[in-house]
Amino acid sequence: MGDRVSGRLLGIRAVGLGDVAKRVEVAVTAMNFEAKLDELSNLDLGYAPPYASVMDAFITTVNCLRNKIDGLYRGIGPAELKARLDGGEDLFLLDVRSPAEFEATGIPGGVPVPLGALRGRMDELPRDKEIVAYCKTSLRAYEASTILEGAGFSNITVLDGGVDAWPYEKRQGPE
Repeated sequence: MGDRVSGRLLGIRAVGLGDVAKRVEVAVTAMNFEAKLDELSNLDLGYAPPYASVMDAFITTVNCLRNKIDGLYRGIGPAELKARLDGGEDLFLLDVRSPAEFEATGIPGGVPVPLGALRGRMDELPRDKEIVAYCKTSLRAYEASTILEGAGFSNITVLDGGVDAWPYEKRQGPE
């Protein structure tokens, strides 16, 4: 959670596999020193392949938060998306993962258009309804949203966390 006015980190909620405590400790330390999101996005945290990834999850989250505050990213959480789908909203679920990823599993109702094919298949996408883009973690979905916005689509949302963060029933195999 961040403050639009001061640019400071205000809170953290973390769940998941791996060393979640490390991310919470970094966030709490940052909040204690009143660090700004711009400063946190440039942190150089410890990296060792067996223990930590090159792109630390905390820094990635800070950058997503900065993009949301700056209006560069419009996200939706899994719970909100599920509630809207259960409420009958007519949303277009755009799955930009590879064909192999799509074949293995996915969110029910998702339409596969791999990111690499998106520019050539935009005519298959509706311009009159909200498009919710996602992939494994939604990094490619964010890229898809910028491509679509550049092509004149105006109602694009990205599923925060993608298929990996979808806690509800998943489709197994092709639909």
